[in-house]
Amino acid sequence: MSLRNQQEKNVKRLCVLISAYACEPNRGSEPEVGWQWVMHLANHCDLTVVTRSNNRDVIEAELKNISGPHPNFVYIDLSKGMLILKKKLRPRNLAVSLYYVMWQRSMRKKLAELCMDYDVIHHLTFASFRLPFVVTGKGKPCIVGPVGGCEEFPRDLLPKDVAHVRRKELFRNLMTRIHTRLGLGMQKYRSVDVTLAATPEMADVFNRWGVAATVMPQIGMHNTGEEVRRNSIEGSEDEFRLLFVGNILYWKGVELILASMAELPDNVTITYVGDGPDMKALKNAVHRYDLERRVNIVGRRTRNEVLKMYDSYDLFFYPSVHDSGSFTVLEAMASGLPVVCLDRGGPAVSVTSECGFVVQSGAKEETCRGLAKAIQYYLDNPSVLRKHGIQAKKRINEVYNWESKAKQMIGVYTSVTEQ
Repeated sequence: MSLRNQQEKNVKRLCVLISAYACEPNRGSEPEVGWQWVMHLANHCDLTVVTRSNNRDVIEAELKNISGPHPNFVYIDLSKGMLILKKKLRPRNLAVSLYYVMWQRSMRKKLAELCMDYDVIHHLTFASFRLPFVVTGKGKPCIVGPVGGCEEFPRDLLPKDVAHVRRKELFRNLMTRIHTRLGLGMQKYRSVDVTLAATPEMADVFNRWGVAATVMPQIGMHNTGEEVRRNSIEGSEDEFRLLFVGNILYWKGVELILASMAELPDNVTITYVGDGPDMKALKNAVHRYDLERRVNIVGRRTRNEVLKMYDSYDLFFYPSVHDSGSFTVLEAMASGLPVVCLDRGGPAVSVTSECGFVVQSGAKEETCRGLAKAIQYYLDNPSVLRKHGIQAKKRINEVYNWESKAKQMIGVYTSVTEQ
């Protein structure tokens, strides 16, 4: 055995307890984030994960297919009556938040039973800065995050003719502003040993209220190799194909895409992959901008279908206004697609000038003009398209690889235990 291997063998593996309300394989969104974090962290520490009983069957089935190290899962949930109430109560996000708050109370009791033998306690999901956690005050180093959710919907970019979106987003802005301007909920973070912020905007809010925070993106990807395959036109005189993948929600920039398309040549087309509550509004906007011949809405597709689709497009167009992170942006980059996004939230952290364009947001006309200008650049400089695609894939493999992110988090664990 080499000296290095002997040293690695002698290094004590930390015992870590993670609270992950959302943790479920092959689900997407935050459950997938929780799952990927804990499975890769288990390669480097002795890990116990407390999650929902609702996730148990899927987790246990998936663990049978995994031969390597994996966490020890502990499952808790509320009563059947509370589960029924959660499903029936509307609005849905309020029901989930209330259930989550009560679940955290159950988590507090479970921690009293479990925390004595652990070196670090980490609250992982849910990862919204507004929501409570119970990992502090247990006599152990505690970590929270990566946390996000403070980004607002800019008033200048709100739709003027979609009333339900304006009401919803203005209310969300108000609640966010109350929390961030008055510092509501910041007190609980002052008892945390390490706070991780998902975006620079979130780190700024924490720092403003005296909470030291380090930026660490919430999401990652598996290593996808070096080759970039392209079946697309790559800027020829024929069709130039843009792709959007995600839930059809106004705040993901689905209408900003259309306003930008109106500034571009007729050979530029967009395909929307996804479904959601703002589908009707999207279709109305397509008609209003007279873009029926250049817009293709294909609805929801399986993840395997989506992964195959990336190779048939030229550019990923994702002008979201308050995403803390986006799996589809990383998927597109991992497939060798450059990305055009706004300077807001997680996508603006993922995308650099070497692999896409991060467009400054402002007044709507100016913002859409900037987005169109970024796409026009690729039309005028087709050789850059592949160059940026190669760099996009490289960035994912080097910065967003789940194994690298797990090692980075282990470094955080180690530093906090040595303080």
